[in-house]
Amino acid sequence: MAESFDIAIGRCESVSGDEVVVELDTAMVSRLVPGHPWHRSGTSKLKLALDLCSEQRPPQAGRETFLNRDAILKNPPGRFDLLGDGRYEAVRLQALAADTDPQPSTPATKPNWTERVPHRRSSRG
Repeated sequence: MAESFDIAIGRCESVSGDEVVVELDTAMVSRLVPGHPWHRSGTSKLKLALDLCSEQRPPQAGRETFLNRDAILKNPPGRFDLLGDGRYEAVRLQALAADTDPQPSTPATKPNWTERVPHRRSSRG
């Protein structure tokens, strides 16, 4: 079973009741809207349920927001304001956890001295 971990998505703008508003990092925007032209980080905003946030690092206004990866993989809904103009639209959040599977580390193997191919010097004269 894979170990659960948190995903940083951007700066928390506010926490009220059971909802969090996050100023998204540009990398997170590109996961929600692939191919969208670059905007300054924090332009786009995301509203989501407080219970999707990390229990170890709960959201605080002005600080980085961390989401629980396992909760996001269940594809919960959120509301997304791409242009930062106050127009929120429904969005599924699973894309924020895309390509976050831990990769097993494979140690680099080096051939033994006896297995290495000898380098031959050219005999130019």
